[in-house]
Amino acid sequence: MKKFRKLFEAEFKSTFREPAVWGWSIAFPVFLTVIFMIIFGGTDEGESNFEAKVVTVLESPNDLAENVQTTLKYIPVLQWKEDSPVTLEQAEKWVKDKTIDAAIVLPSSDSAKEIELIINKEKENSTLSQAMNGILNSVIQQINYQIAHVEPQLSLRATYISSGSDKLEYTDFLLTGMIALSIAQAGLFGMVGMVEMRRNGLLKRLMLTPISMKLLGVSNMLVRFILGVVQVVLLTLIGVLLFKASLDVNLLSFLIIFLIGTVSFSAFGFMIASLSKAMDSYMGMANIFSFIMMFLSGIFFELSIMPDYIRPISAILPLTYFVNGIRDSMVYGLNVMNPQLWLNVGVLAAWGIVTFAIGSKFYKWKA
Repeated sequence: MKKFRKLFEAEFKSTFREPAVWGWSIAFPVFLTVIFMIIFGGTDEGESNFEAKVVTVLESPNDLAENVQTTLKYIPVLQWKEDSPVTLEQAEKWVKDKTIDAAIVLPSSDSAKEIELIINKEKENSTLSQAMNGILNSVIQQINYQIAHVEPQLSLRATYISSGSDKLEYTDFLLTGMIALSIAQAGLFGMVGMVEMRRNGLLKRLMLTPISMKLLGVSNMLVRFILGVVQVVLLTLIGVLLFKASLDVNLLSFLIIFLIGTVSFSAFGFMIASLSKAMDSYMGMANIFSFIMMFLSGIFFELSIMPDYIRPISAILPLTYFVNGIRDSMVYGLNVMNPQLWLNVGVLAAWGIVTFAIGSKFYKWKA
């Protein structure tokens, strides 16, 4: 225990006095979380974040155009740059300059058959384009019913349910994804010291002492757990206090997935260290793996919206299962009896075992 305590103290001090650890393992995940939650999550609980600044264009006044204009005025997400219609030339200039989000060309006569939506080409496939098309299609359908004197027999009511809290929002989804990402990156980048120790001969000198390499590994993992706890607590406080995240945490499930995930990604980092001869090559490989997993593991959006040819890649990435496990235990409150938890644990454990075996085989313990 005395040897272990000394190793742990040395590992703890060398880790937490390193500026890179505070920068990349703590400050960077916090910065990334805040930025993405502001962009994607918003800060106003229960309010829609979508708004579109628009104008209407009218070539000649008519009853149909006036009817459409009146209906559009009642849609709260539409913010009007001008209360009255403007010229087509002015509207197109504002759209091109991005002064407004969209221009709506009203029917030129009572017999006109078309309403035109003008949006900047850069936003053709954006959420704005989809939302505005949906809004106008709804308005057109409503006015068509009025013209034909048809009273709709059916209406749509959307109800959103979840196995988690009734207050569940995208903020909670994103927060748990960022927590999983920060822990994973700490493991991927945290073993760079193994490369440096081998390069400067420190590892060789340690092996000549009575110190057990097993104790060195255990002390290193304990420091990884402490760093992970700091990340989880810090990011959770930011999510709850600043962005009103609503969590439903099952502590036992979370501890299981947290421990297995931390060990697995540390093993992943060890494998990268075993295949790297210098810090540059280590950081290059770690960045490649981190970048791929960041965007293909369901951190920012549901995997179901990905193209079919991408999903098989997501299905084999360890971060996919770590994100699912963290999210299930922190947002949905899944307990240890749920088979989904053990699927995530099993895949993470398999990745940990395989990467550790590869690292042990190829790591050169001598400089």
